[in-house]
Amino acid sequence: MPYAHGLLALLAEGDCYAWSLRGAVEAALGRDWSGASRSHVYAILKPLMKNGLITAVPEGHPDVTTHAITEAGRAELSRWLDEPTVRAAGYRDDFQLKVMATALRGPAEIHRICGIQRQARMHELQVLHAVRDEESVDGGLVAWNAEVAIGYLNADLAAIEAAESRAEQIAREVRRLVTPFLYGQDADDERKTA
Repeated sequence: MPYAHGLLALLAEGDCYAWSLRGAVEAALGRDWSGASRSHVYAILKPLMKNGLITAVPEGHPDVTTHAITEAGRAELSRWLDEPTVRAAGYRDDFQLKVMATALRGPAEIHRICGIQRQARMHELQVLHAVRDEESVDGGLVAWNAEVAIGYLNADLAAIEAAESRAEQIAREVRRLVTPFLYGQDADDERKTA
């Protein structure tokens, strides 16, 4: 519920319209957090209202509603801010899935997709370094957001390097682990129960 907590943080600063909340999130966090439609923002606000974390006050026109945080909302915001963040999806990543898929074709294929992934990440790094360096003059929020993204990309590059350095072992291990399911006893057992 991180986006919802971001909305609570904004409402803790003052009452606001839903569309203004969306704009504030985009202004502060940039394009990676943009794209939320009005209906998406309302879909996030609805459970906050239902749980008593915010209120909604119509303003004369049916489509204009001001949202405000409640004391329960402030308490929830404080609770969320005081706990460490946890990866929502654990440590799963599409790249890991691609490595597994290509491992079945052998180590050379792992190296090939690592090259594709590295090239894409290096391009992203160049763009982000330029953004960070340009925005660092003001030392502001955009530069910090770029720095965070650079950190993630560097971690991605480390994962690519690890996959390449272990390509032969990964290919061998994936083949060993999936073979019984694809060609062995487990496949025979499934055919019998079908």
